[in-house]
Amino acid sequence: MNCGASVLIAGGCVIFDTNIFIYADRGVASARDLLMGTPQRAISAVTYMEYVPFCRNKQDLAIFENMLKALSVTIHEIDADISYQARQLVKQYALSHSMEMGDALIAATALAKDEVLCTSNIKHFVMVNGLTLEHYKPEIKAAP
Repeated sequence: MNCGASVLIAGGCVIFDTNIFIYADRGVASARDLLMGTPQRAISAVTYMEYVPFCRNKQDLAIFENMLKALSVTIHEIDADISYQARQLVKQYALSHSMEMGDALIAATALAKDEVLCTSNIKHFVMVNGLTLEHYKPEIKAAP
């Protein structure tokens, strides 16, 4: 299922993975439309920390922060419960599925907040029991 359609119908809050913002930054219209069209948006603090290094300068960072503010994106901070859940996910899936710290923290955030996680990297999360996922498939148009 492509991220956005069912989420908008359900009306729940969506936690966006970092890759959605990267696609939007690279001009993928469907990613921008998804961000703009989702009524309740959130990110993990990890997504913020993963995205900032993609900014080329302080102006890009200011644009990113202004966008988060303009879209009323909630930033979920990492607390003790999220940290504990992420540790359990790494313990369970690092060796079998190569789960890394960032993905574990993002998944644990979505679990703790009982929110949908929208990502284009579905393989990073599909094994996590109880995690509600929406798969974003970017519509990238070929250059003429």
